[in-house]
Amino acid sequence: MDVTCGQGVDIESEPWYPSVAVNSVTDATLPPPAGFTGHTLHVRWESLPVLLPNGDLASSDWWNLVSPSWGKWVVGPPQSVSSNSVGWLVEFENHQAQILPLDEDGHGRRLASLNCEELHTAIGGFQVEGRDVILVFKKMVKEPLPMDAQHLRLAGESLGRFHATCGRNLATPNDERVWNKRFEILEPRTRSATKWRAPHSSDTQGTITHRNFGLEHCHLVKGKVIIAGCYGGIYNALIPENSPSPALRDVAAGIVNLTPEQRASFCEGWASSAPKHWSSYKALDSHRGGLIIWEYEQHLEQRLYHQAWGEKEPLHVTEFLANVSGVQNGMYRVRTIAAGALICTFVPLTAILYWVFYPGSEIPSDFAIASVGAMGICGWLLNKTYRYLAPKPW
Repeated sequence: MDVTCGQGVDIESEPWYPSVAVNSVTDATLPPPAGFTGHTLHVRWESLPVLLPNGDLASSDWWNLVSPSWGKWVVGPPQSVSSNSVGWLVEFENHQAQILPLDEDGHGRRLASLNCEELHTAIGGFQVEGRDVILVFKKMVKEPLPMDAQHLRLAGESLGRFHATCGRNLATPNDERVWNKRFEILEPRTRSATKWRAPHSSDTQGTITHRNFGLEHCHLVKGKVIIAGCYGGIYNALIPENSPSPALRDVAAGIVNLTPEQRASFCEGWASSAPKHWSSYKALDSHRGGLIIWEYEQHLEQRLYHQAWGEKEPLHVTEFLANVSGVQNGMYRVRTIAAGALICTFVPLTAILYWVFYPGSEIPSDFAIASVGAMGICGWLLNKTYRYLAPKPW
């Protein structure tokens, strides 16, 4: 498994290489494009195609071997090369080129095609079989996002506007079966002693999501929040997306490890600019999944990544997943309240329909009317109680 790239670097020492998850690396059967060598990365659950640069990324000669398959290309000689969590970043005078040895389905180019002002997307790139291999970004002067309430709300608003753009391009019906299948895949891969499925509401639709969203990708550019990290890469390749995910998945990725006050600022900002039905009561109803089920998915993902790279799991991941059974038990207990609310609503409705429409029905007594009214009020109160006892939307 001793494989080196053209940089003369053993890939096992690279930060993007998931050393614990990998079983072996073999040569690819199909010929690679000019400037690359082809390999297959065999992890515990999948075999993934890999393209490694076969030359010096700091040399103009290597860049002359590669031509863009879309958009604009780098200009001038490379100035520096550095490894990062998804591959190699090459600096040019006015551009940055992100080399992605692994990718899922060209999500970086997909995000660029949205022409969304909230995103810092690629302006060009090189693809192979629909996967992004090189993405070219224009350099920009950016500042880190302050974590105060005002800026968190601005970040949420920016994400919401991005989702509004996504919704105009793609909005698929509830795909509950596939979304729950994703949890079913993640749980055994992470060896987590949890199992959670959700009856997602009809207001929860699939769309184009960021996939790598996190507040670390939010930056201030001339006072405006811009979202970077617009690529797929190895993280997406390890857990492919089989159906468009809801916008709530990005929101859940943003609130991981925030305080309750910070979560509220960010989520309220998102709800103010995202499509209204995606932030409706039904979409956020925790009894039907809401935001918390996607928090669960994000924490499972974080566990898988830390296991794949052999890193210590963050405390917030351990604590959240350890508390899943407690949350589920609490939700299960309040279902009896929901059942009572349904009965107390259905019986009065049936009685009224009987008195009004059934031929020959007796005129109800004052006691019967009062009893039906009291039961209806009980149903309304129980329904309010049921909603109140649900885990908070955020």
